[in-house]
Amino acid sequence: MSESENYNAFFNPDVEVNEPPARVSDEYSPTAAKGKNNVYQSIIRFIPWWKNPKHGSIQEKWVSYLQDPVTNRGRYVDCPSSVGKPSPLQDIYWRLKKSESVQEQKLADTFSRRHSYASLVQVIRDENDSTNEGKVLVWRYGVKIWEKINAELKPVIGEKHDPFDILKGKVFALTISKVSGFNNYDQSKFVDKRIPLCIPEVKEGKSVLVPINETTDKQQVFDWVKEHSPDLSKYAYREWDQDTFDYVNHVILSVTGQGTVTQKYDGIVNREPAPAGAPDAGITSSEISVENLDLGTEEAGIDIPELNIPDLPPIEGIQGDLKDILETT
Repeated sequence: MSESENYNAFFNPDVEVNEPPARVSDEYSPTAAKGKNNVYQSIIRFIPWWKNPKHGSIQEKWVSYLQDPVTNRGRYVDCPSSVGKPSPLQDIYWRLKKSESVQEQKLADTFSRRHSYASLVQVIRDENDSTNEGKVLVWRYGVKIWEKINAELKPVIGEKHDPFDILKGKVFALTISKVSGFNNYDQSKFVDKRIPLCIPEVKEGKSVLVPINETTDKQQVFDWVKEHSPDLSKYAYREWDQDTFDYVNHVILSVTGQGTVTQKYDGIVNREPAPAGAPDAGITSSEISVENLDLGTEEAGIDIPELNIPDLPPIEGIQGDLKDILETT
């Protein structure tokens, strides 16, 4: 634009306001309230994390929700006990819980913690939000879902099943209902129907889910998962920075009136940022071989079952009765 054009536009700016881009979430966040008649149903399957399949596919930590009594605002804080470090949250919790004062015992709940888990899932069918279908998303879940996964990996009786097996993993029928005002997952279960990882493809102008098989190129599968998976490491335990340390100290002081965060917790604060180029803890992409992505070849003695899904419906406008799949046992 020339200077004369700028000059004219200055006196007649006709300012345009750009709409902010729609926020695209990497998380799968179904709730009973989002479902039909307060019941959310969908079909998902678990996906291993390409960067660390064996040890990183389930991110686990303890979290506490701390509410500032001054502002009534709250935030989640990762508990250092997740990685075996001293925890001021646990110390103050047990100090109050063991108190002879009933009032202090009630205050202990302010510093309680709960288990938090996160894994990658591919949404196979979701009648509540069809835009999720085919996507690989992060699903954060609690101990009830973890127990269902663990029961498959370490069954008391019967054969072991790995839900993260990209060829032979069973689908998970997710059913969330509302019980006493909270989301309830008791009816959710692994269904005896195995659907492999599905890669969306455009056919006749429509996007359809195409299941992989034992002959699918490993590199193609690995690259697709790597490109389309959110960063699961963001859901691992995060070391406290000074802001988190100060916030915890503020809440403890506000709730109890006691100065309890001492120098013994100094080590849980990241005083200095990691140097540029420092390697992350764990496995990096350069250390991962595509051979680690086991497709269950015949040479390994694995019999790939008949999937009985020759024509998966299009991602947009999926047809069929979801209950038929949910009731399959």
